[in-house]
Amino acid sequence: MKKKYLILFSLSGLIVTCDQLSKQLVRMLLLPGEYSPVLGGFIVLTQKRNSGFVFGTLQQIPEPLQEFLFIGIPVFALILIILIFLKLQDDQVMTSVALTTILAGAVGNLVDRAQLGYVIDFLEIRFGDFFTIPAFNLADCSILLGVGIMFFNTLFHARMKHA
Repeated sequence: MKKKYLILFSLSGLIVTCDQLSKQLVRMLLLPGEYSPVLGGFIVLTQKRNSGFVFGTLQQIPEPLQEFLFIGIPVFALILIILIFLKLQDDQVMTSVALTTILAGAVGNLVDRAQLGYVIDFLEIRFGDFFTIPAFNLADCSILLGVGIMFFNTLFHARMKHA
């Protein structure tokens, strides 16, 4: 089996499984809106039902448009990622990892939307009373990690071409 497919199937399976298990655990332990501080309140476990987009935005738009945005666009993005993935060379390991983490995160949140009609978010980071990062989940972290890897990988390759 090619390395890129091994990365795709094993890493995406691991990420989606961890994401779904963590959300299920939070649903069993906490009621919606309930909080449980960790690390002196720096990290807060909660159960939030995100019927919006990133960090709960776009919740007020009409339902048909929500369905298009929250189901249609992620499905289109998944198809696009798979098409790009198919064209990758087997030695493009970092790009394979980046695309896989983005894809797995999108799948994790898409599973929630399809099953529940919303996404379970359960981690908040608080910097005292000054600033709070709104609730997110492991799928969100996976997407952000993939975008970060892609960004730094692109910068690294651009630097190598100019050196």
